[in-house]
Amino acid sequence: MRLYHTQEYNSEKHYDEDVYAQLQHLKHEMHENNAAVKMQRFFPEGFLFQNALYGLTWSELVSPKTHASIKQEALKEIDWALSEMSSTNGTQIFSENLPLNYGVFYRGWSNYLLAKRVSIEGDSSLLHLLDQNCIDIEKALGNFERPYLESYSNACWPADNILALASLDIANELLENKYGGTQDNWIVAVKSHLDENGLIPHSTDFITGNTQQMARGNSQSLMLCLLWDIDSNFAQLQFDIYKEQFVDSRLGLPGIRENRKGLGGNGDVDSGPVIWGIGGAASVVGQKTMAQYGEWDIYEGLRNSVETFGAAYTVNGKKKYVFGSLPMADAFIAWSNVSATEAEIQSSNWRWKFQLISLGVGFILFWLIRKLK
Repeated sequence: MRLYHTQEYNSEKHYDEDVYAQLQHLKHEMHENNAAVKMQRFFPEGFLFQNALYGLTWSELVSPKTHASIKQEALKEIDWALSEMSSTNGTQIFSENLPLNYGVFYRGWSNYLLAKRVSIEGDSSLLHLLDQNCIDIEKALGNFERPYLESYSNACWPADNILALASLDIANELLENKYGGTQDNWIVAVKSHLDENGLIPHSTDFITGNTQQMARGNSQSLMLCLLWDIDSNFAQLQFDIYKEQFVDSRLGLPGIRENRKGLGGNGDVDSGPVIWGIGGAASVVGQKTMAQYGEWDIYEGLRNSVETFGAAYTVNGKKKYVFGSLPMADAFIAWSNVSATEAEIQSSNWRWKFQLISLGVGFILFWLIRKLK
């Protein structure tokens, strides 16, 4: 049963074979079937998201020990994704006339992927481009007292800003902590603009920085993946509140709520499907969050629930979910799956509640069948 799924790691060439198979499916969809263009028809930033997640998964697949052939394939695909993101298809929906040109959503995701690329291997021209992008971000942040830059005109989402700050964090490692002061000042501003439950909001007023939408599961899961590297102490405090308010279970299996406990709500374009209060995007990205904070029971429970209910299967070296019908879902799942190797996971028998419920349901069905005979 897929609830007992484990990912195969190639110890000779040092890469995750399961994630590599997912990337081979995505590679075909991206190059041959214009997956990113198709996703733009369904999601407001579908083209950029699809390329960013694809490139980021490649960037996290490789390590210093990874075989040269896999590493070169990864670099080639990351460069291709960056090229797609800088094309007209990538920029056309974003406004150039913002304090940060094209807005912090575009600049955050694109610079974060560029930073990942340079950290693997980068020449002086790529490092210069990264530095210039970081200067732009630093300058834009420095011009405002509020913590959050606009993604679109008059619209601010903190998660997009955290992508931009995370790119500065990687650049700090390459450029002798050049942007450390910017990050410190930003964290101070963020702490003064939390929602009523002490979490970073989902969206904020573009003038004041005050909360418009309170914290939601999908953006919390994403922000917490990145916040740790910016300020680990603050990140842990945020995670503790998130875990208390958003981590839940259904039928004995873990899930991440789209809205905090006690609140209902339907799904939207940000959340993906919401079933019994559990958010699709929140749970898939939440898997990556759990790896970041060492919550291995929840991590494995989320991952293997996706394996089970996402109908995962591999054919001809290509692994896909939901019959390969939604490349965006495949990309998010791949990015979460690349977070940890099987050797890093230290979990207990988190399945026991589900097994007990299943046994009870089976017993009731057996009793009903006998009763009807």
